[in-house]
Amino acid sequence: MARRVRSFWVNTSAIVENLEKHVAELEYLGADELFLLSIVGEGTLYPSKYFVTSDQPKGRDLVGPVLAEAKKHGMKVHAWIVAFNRPSNVLSSAHRDWYAINRNGESCIDKPSYVSSYLWLCPTQEAPAEYLLGGIHELVERFDVDGVHLDYIRLPDVFLPEALRPTYGLDRDKEVYRPQFDFCYCDTCRKGFRRDHGIDPLEIEFGSKSWYTWVSWRADRITDFVSRFHKAIKAHDRAIETSAAVFATPGLSYRYVFQRWGVWPLDHLEPMIYHEYYGKPVEWIGEAVAEGVSTGKKIIAGILLGFLRKTEDVQKATDTAIEKGAQGICCFAYPIPHPELRESIRSALSGV
Repeated sequence: MARRVRSFWVNTSAIVENLEKHVAELEYLGADELFLLSIVGEGTLYPSKYFVTSDQPKGRDLVGPVLAEAKKHGMKVHAWIVAFNRPSNVLSSAHRDWYAINRNGESCIDKPSYVSSYLWLCPTQEAPAEYLLGGIHELVERFDVDGVHLDYIRLPDVFLPEALRPTYGLDRDKEVYRPQFDFCYCDTCRKGFRRDHGIDPLEIEFGSKSWYTWVSWRADRITDFVSRFHKAIKAHDRAIETSAAVFATPGLSYRYVFQRWGVWPLDHLEPMIYHEYYGKPVEWIGEAVAEGVSTGKKIIAGILLGFLRKTEDVQKATDTAIEKGAQGICCFAYPIPHPELRESIRSALSGV
C-alpha cells in the first residue's frame, strides 16, 4: 500500500522570518509534505519576470528559503498557486477585458460578489490562460518543487454553503439564484456557447434544460485549463505532481463553482472539507471523502483546523477521513490556529 500523506497548507509569509523553528515544528507535528503558498492573488511571493509580483515579499524571494529548509528535513514541497482569483490592481488595470462578467453585464472589477477581493479571470479566454500557464512555467523552471497545486481553480460561487449565507445577507435555509453572482457572460463566453449550442446564454432561463447545458459548458472550460496545466507540467518534468484544492464534494463543487473535478487529469486532489461551512458535524468529513473516492481519484482530505476545537474532534476528523478511503490528510493551515491542540494534531497525524 502506498504511503499516506500527512501535509499542511503553509502560509509562507508567516513562517519565513523564523524559518528553522517553523519547519522543525511542522516536522514535529508529523508533516512529510507541504503545500507552500507561492503565488497569491496579488502576485508571486518571489521576484518574477513574467507575473505581477505581490507587495508581500518587498523584493525578496520568500519561497526559495522555505523550500530549501523543508528539503533539508526530507519533506516534499508542492507550490501552492492561486489561479483565477486575481485581485491585482496592476493586472486588472492593464487587462480589464480578461476579467469575468456577471449576468447583469457587470465586471467583477466593478461589482465583486461577496467580498472586495473577488476579482476573477475568465477561464475561457486564451490570453489570461496563457498568462497563468506562463507564470507557472517560470515557477517550475526556477524552483525544484515536487508538485504544483492549483487553488481558486473555478468561477465565483453561484451559491454559498448554508452557514456562510447569513454573512452576506442571504437566507441560510434557502438556495436562491441571483444574477449578480452568476459568471461569466463576457463576449468570449457568450460567443463560444452560441457557436456550440445556438443560443445566447443571456436568453437562458435559470433552471431550464438549457441552463444545465450552460453550466456544463462553463465547467468544461475550467476542465480544459486544468488539462492544459497538467500536460504542461508533465512535459516539463513527469515527476512533478499535479493537484488542486477543490470544494468539498464532486456534487457541491459542480453546483456551486463549476468544478467537475472527478474528471480532472491530476495526480491527486485535496477537497476542502470544511464541515461547519456546510452546517455539518465532524463526521461529515468521512461522507465527503467517500463521495470523492467514488470518482476513482486519489483524495487527500483537507480539514480546517480552525473548526476542530477539541482533542476528540481532531482525532475524529482524521480517523473518519482515512476510514472512508482518503490517502492522506492536508491540514489548513500552518501556523496552526489553536496552538493548545498541538499535541492532539501530532497524535492524530501519527496514525495516518
